[in-house]
Amino acid sequence: MHIVIVKTNLATHAPAQVVLFSSDLTLPYTFLTDYYGLRFQIEFNLRDAKQYWVLEDFMNMAPTGVTNAVNLSLFMVDVAYCLQANVRQHYPAYSILDLKADCRGCN
Repeated sequence: MHIVIVKTNLATHAPAQVVLFSSDLTLPYTFLTDYYGLRFQIEFNLRDAKQYWVLEDFMNMAPTGVTNAVNLSLFMVDVAYCLQANVRQHYPAYSILDLKADCRGCN
C-alpha cells in the first residue's frame, strides 16, 4: 500500500509530493501517516538507547536475548526522560550524561 500526499508551498505555489509506503495492506491510511510522523521520535529514542544505554554492546543472538536487550534499553530511555523532566525545570541544559553522573555519585 502507498499514500501520496501533495503539498503546496504557500509562498511559491510550487507543488511537492510525499509518498508513504507500507507492506501492511490492512493498515488504515490515518495510522500510516501517524507512524511516519512518529518516525523521527522513534529514531531519536533508538539513538539514545544505543548511545547512552549501551544497546549496541549487547551481543545477543537468540531472539529472546535481543528482545530483552532492546526492551531494557528503551525502558531506560523512558526512565531517564522522566527523571530529567524534574531537574530540567530548574536546569534546562540537564542531559542524560548529567543524570548518569548524578546516579553514579549517589552510590
